[in-house]
Formats: sequence, structure tokens, C-alpha cells
Amino acid sequence: MKMLLLLLVTALAVVLAAGCGGGSDEGESEGGTTTIAGVAASDHGTADATGEDELSVELDDNYFEPTVIKGSPGQKLKLELENEGNAEHNFRLADQNIDQDVEAGEKAEVTVTIPESGEISFVCKYHEQLGMAGALAAS
Repeated sequence: MKMLLLLLVTALAVVLAAGCGGGSDEGESEGGTTTIAGVAASDHGTADATGEDELSVELDDNYFEPTVIKGSPGQKLKLELENEGNAEHNFRLADQNIDQDVEAGEKAEVTVTIPESGEISFVCKYHEQLGMAGALAAS
């Protein structure tokens, strides 16, 4: 079963990559997968939000960019979630009781708190199995 799931995820990644022509160079150096706070994620970079009040987060098919958001322990941060994908996505941060849907082409805002230490994961509840996950991390 795990092998079948891995093959399906790999096939989907190839199809999505083939359909991504043109556009900006932003984020091209990232890619692959990583494990963040115990969750498998598509790696689309890290942002240091230390000292910032807000940060833009791209929700796309099927990743968050940035994938890891670093900040000062206990820091409050407003995230502007922008769904640049073709499907409805979600930002779920269970540890902070946040569960925000964002329709394709739409935006939403949530306020998160950087953990006192370590990392806490967030996911798209619709596409977590495809690697749509990330984390808040204490710097």
C-alpha cells in the first residue's frame, strides 16, 4: 500500500512539474521533500520573520511557500494566505486551533504564534498526503 501511494505521489509530482511552464524564477532553487516537525513536506524554502508583524504565504498545488517560517519564540505573526493554485486549499495549525479554507484565487489572513522552542507543523487538510505541509520554528 505504501509503495502504491509513493508511486501515485511521484506520478502526480511529474504531471504537475510538466504543467508548470513559464512564470517567474522565484522558488526554482527549492524543491524535493523534507520532514518538518515529523511531517513529510514539499520543500519550498524558509523565511525568517523575526521582527516582522506579517508575512505572505503562497498556497499552491500542493505546497506552501515558504514551507518553514522562523521567528522569535512567542512572536505573533499575521500570515496573509494567498491561494495561487487551482484547487481549494487550507491552512490548519491544530496546535493553535486554526483551520482556514482558502478558495482558488482568494486570500485569507490568520494570526499564528511562533512556538517557544522547536517546530510545530501546519498542513492543508485536503492535500497533506501530497506533501502540502510546513512548520513554524523558533529561531
